[in-house]
Amino acid sequence: MIDPDEREQAALRAALRTMAELMAEIGWTTRFAELSEAQALALATAAVDGFQEAMQTRAPRTHLEVPF
Repeated sequence: MIDPDEREQAALRAALRTMAELMAEIGWTTRFAELSEAQALALATAAVDGFQEAMQTRAPRTHLEVPF
């Protein structure tokens, strides 16, 4: 991502919070190289999921959406 806009920056911060929750479980003193494959994948998933969820939450409603 080059030059993220304000919305993307907010989503990145939200993703960091998601990752921080997982790091609290793993242990903050654990080096990245010491993570198991499962832990590394969980961190990557937390980052991507946190970013996508934040982007969807902050996405403006489009005219194609039908309110119910």
